[in-house]
Amino acid sequence: MNALNSIVAFYDRNMVKLLGWKKIPGSDLEFLYLVPKVHRGKTVTIEDGTVIHKGDHIFEIHIINTNLANLDTGYGNLFIMLKQELSQVGVLMQTEEYSMYKALLSVTLLHKLARRVGFTVREIDHPVRRRMVSLGENILRSALRKGKNEKDGKRRIAKECWISKTQIIEISNS
Repeated sequence: MNALNSIVAFYDRNMVKLLGWKKIPGSDLEFLYLVPKVHRGKTVTIEDGTVIHKGDHIFEIHIINTNLANLDTGYGNLFIMLKQELSQVGVLMQTEEYSMYKALLSVTLLHKLARRVGFTVREIDHPVRRRMVSLGENILRSALRKGKNEKDGKRRIAKECWISKTQIIEISNS
C-alpha cells in the first residue's frame, strides 16, 4: 500500500468514526455508507417531480473507500452494486423509522453511472465547493485506482446526484 492509500484509509476510518456514518442496514456488500441528513441547501427538484426543501430529511451515500479493494469495481459491477444497495435503502424507506426521508443525495465523479440508475444529475452550484469536492474526489480516485498504470490523466468534475424515495422504492420492488 503506497503512502496515498495509507492517508486515504486513515482519513476514511477517522471521518467515519467522527461523523458516525453507518453501513446500509441489511446490506452484505459493504459498498456504501448511508448517512441521515437534514437538507440545508437550496430547493431541489428531482426529475420525477419530487421537491426537496430546506429542512427535509434526506440520506447521503458515501462509498466505503476502505473496502473497495475487496470488491469488483468494474463499471458494470458498480452499476449492479449501486442498484443492490439502493434496493436495500428502498426497503428501509418503507419502514416507519425511515418514512420521513424524501430522497438520497450523492456528490460524486460517477455521475454518468448514477444517471443510468435513475438519479437526477446537477452541477454543484458554488464554484469553490465544486472545485474542492472535485479535487478531493480525484485524489481518492487516484489513490484507489486498481490499475495504477492505466492513468487516463482526465480531471473529472464532481456533481450532485439526487434520487427520490419513489424512485428508490421502485428499484427495490423491481
